[in-house]
Amino acid sequence: MITIRQLVEEGTKQLKAANIDEAQTHGELIAAFVLNKSRTYITAFGGNIVFEKDERLFRQILEEKLKGRPLAHIIGTTEFYGRIFNVSPTVLIPRPETEELIEQAVKHLTIKQPQNILDLCTGSGCVAITLAFLFHSAAVVSADISKEALAVALKNAQNLNVAKRINFVQSDLFEKIENRFDFIVSNPPYIPSEVIATLSPEVRREPKLALDGGATGLEVIERIVKDAPKYLNPRGTLALEIGYDQAAKAVKLFKPRNWHKPVIGKDISGVERFVFAQRK
Repeated sequence: MITIRQLVEEGTKQLKAANIDEAQTHGELIAAFVLNKSRTYITAFGGNIVFEKDERLFRQILEEKLKGRPLAHIIGTTEFYGRIFNVSPTVLIPRPETEELIEQAVKHLTIKQPQNILDLCTGSGCVAITLAFLFHSAAVVSADISKEALAVALKNAQNLNVAKRINFVQSDLFEKIENRFDFIVSNPPYIPSEVIATLSPEVRREPKLALDGGATGLEVIERIVKDAPKYLNPRGTLALEIGYDQAAKAVKLFKPRNWHKPVIGKDISGVERFVFAQRK
């Protein structure tokens, strides 16, 4: 027999040997999924014995993880802003930085209770759905060029009982968007095309459509900044997640005739990761 702690330690050791980042975290997450418990439970009750069938499942998932598959793709779900979201290889796996995007964007809103919200490049729908919970009276539009991504987003909204408040639109950025909004948010593709081949094996398994920001990495961001004034109400806010080295170039895309001076936000690691701007 083996305890939870021993199983996690064994898994962590193998993950570290394979040079997989956050090995301890992944070991705990696999155990939490297998046992249908929280990570807090895994650490608090590490001395509990693991049933043989659960141990087998742990090792099966660990084996897939060691092959370079993202854990979220293996188990089919991930946590974002305290809620569980379905994910698939057709959507970008939600990341902690995007949770920070939402937290900081809310603080930068000029219209504190936005009535109309647009989430561009919605992917799994995690941002749109989270905003629907934060702003109960708002009408939310969730847009993505990928119909496969929208199917995942719709399923998540249904699972979390907010589908009736969100309009899902297949659109190449603003192409099929008709209304104006108090708040537009986006975690767009922002990785330069030539850099994608150098990313970790796990990240390269995510949809290229959600990663590739063109030759400069700023091509999609530039399109959003250029067209957003036509879709924002006066004093409306645009919030963007950007690449770690793009802040200086990104702020130059905001023309003074349309925008108040943009503000750069840093993530928890001190990286300039976000840009917020109000429409004039």
